Amino acid sequence: MKPTITVIQAQDDRFLLFDTPTRKWVRSPAYNYNFNKETGVFARWGKTFEDDPKFAPAGPEILDIEISVDGCPNGCPFCYKGNTPKPATNMTLAEFKSIINKFPKTLTQVAFGITGIQTNPDFIPMMQYCREIGIIPNFTLSGIDLTDEIAEQCAGLVGALAVSAYQTDKNVCYSTVKKFTDLGINQTNIHLMVAQETLPFVYEVMNDRMTDPRLQGINAIVFLGVKPKGRAVDGWNTLRTSQYQELIQFCFDHNLAIGFDSCSAPKFEEAIKQMDLPDPLKKRMIECSEGCESSAFSGYINVHGEYWHCSFSENEVHQQCVDVASAENFLRDIWYSPAVEEFRTKLLNSEIDGCRRCTVFPQINPEFTGVSHSLEVLKNEGRVRKQQFEQQLCSSPQGRRLQHFGVWMATG
Repeated sequence: MKPTITVIQAQDDRFLLFDTPTRKWVRSPAYNYNFNKETGVFARWGKTFEDDPKFAPAGPEILDIEISVDGCPNGCPFCYKGNTPKPATNMTLAEFKSIINKFPKTLTQVAFGITGIQTNPDFIPMMQYCREIGIIPNFTLSGIDLTDEIAEQCAGLVGALAVSAYQTDKNVCYSTVKKFTDLGINQTNIHLMVAQETLPFVYEVMNDRMTDPRLQGINAIVFLGVKPKGRAVDGWNTLRTSQYQELIQFCFDHNLAIGFDSCSAPKFEEAIKQMDLPDPLKKRMIECSEGCESSAFSGYINVHGEYWHCSFSENEVHQQCVDVASAENFLRDIWYSPAVEEFRTKLLNSEIDGCRRCTVFPQINPEFTGVSHSLEVLKNEGRVRKQQFEQQLCSSPQGRRLQHFGVWMATG
């Protein structure tokens, strides 16, 4: 099938977008990508194959979009969004269409931020609409409120999904994984929140991966680093670099397929550098890692239609959002807005040895950012953020290079 060709104008540059039912690719002198809609394989390069663009000048490649707040059946003690079982605030299908239609067609994937799989009644129609306009939908769920009927509907639409594993009942996760792999979803992953306090459970799940038949068909285990936000501001501590190195070494020793959030890229790359591996293999591994991509290659929109750089930056001190509803031209009014360009410049300046660092919570990578907070200072900062978070809840009128969509999932 011949591709449809779209010319996209961004600033003073022109980009050619080629789109078919199974492929999407962009060509320009300094920014190019190939995306396979069936496998999720994505490759980006610049003027040459060895050149890495600093950001996506034609708009974000991937988008996290939150479609529900509250109405959550899970009650995770470390939920950075602070979601509860109280009545949900949902984005409507009309609101979703209005937002997604503003994006340049260079957008390849959407990761839906849901609470329960049944919380937003428009969730399935939203995924259907994504497919209609050539965007691949992905999402993360716990499985606690999943039915066979909903699973079958999702299996016909989703590109990749992740199932969160919780200590309270890991069997919900494992049975949900089997349900989707039996339905033919090869890009089924497990999400694990990784902190010093959850590390024993993380190893437990990895050992289960090697022995539990329900997990035989999964694509990867994805590590999500804890951030001091929401209910995670007290009692949860990021891994030390040595702990992360041991974790990655365990996975390699046992031939376990893994993924991780971009927030953890500095720790992953340092782990690779310290391993006894051939230099070409180290280089290849690091090339498959991507540091913070917020407002560089990705974006986040919350349930109220506000654009934030990522879901963790939402309502944080010194962070600004942009109202999507009032935007007439996404590239001009949002992607190249003063708020986004300021954040992007700071992010690009955070790069050390080719890896961008989180500028919102630099304390998650203290060894690589020069941040040297005492434990008590960090706790005090967390308490302040927790108070601010609770105040926001009370005052709110309504009460997140080579990559693969199998291991890129919603953090929003």
